[in-house]
Amino acid sequence: MKYVLILFFGSSTLLYSQTLHHQMLGAQGTSKVLSNGTYISQSIGQQSVIGNYTKDGITYGQGFQQSVWSKYIETNSSNSITTITYPNPFVQTINFQFSKPITDLISIMVFDIRGRLIYQESKLAVENILTIELPQLASSNYLVKLSASNYTYYSQILKQ
Repeated sequence: MKYVLILFFGSSTLLYSQTLHHQMLGAQGTSKVLSNGTYISQSIGQQSVIGNYTKDGITYGQGFQQSVWSKYIETNSSNSITTITYPNPFVQTINFQFSKPITDLISIMVFDIRGRLIYQESKLAVENILTIELPQLASSNYLVKLSASNYTYYSQILKQ
């Protein structure tokens, strides 16, 4: 088991230790509510709910956290159509295979890790498979939203 030890010296001495897990390094500082109600949570590289805060319907996140995406992905369970995303991670082309035909035009929206819409297109599935070419994307995580009448699907994809 590997440990990271961080020492801080000042008016009081703090000792921090954290187990390295799945090659993911993280460190967390203190959290504070400012006089104007803004909540600040200091963390570096944590992929967890730590560091996320929701107030008045707005979620604030820090670092490389995508826990907000899980709320969208959870809504897939209400679909009557099962969707398989492959290959994931992908190099240039990603496919979405549907358990039932979707004959309507499918709206495709791809968001980067900051939530910005970076790609949008509408197209038809061919033999229950929707194929998207994304060679222009940088290597990173993305959130994809597919929607048609009576169908909405979210998936996290990884571009190699």
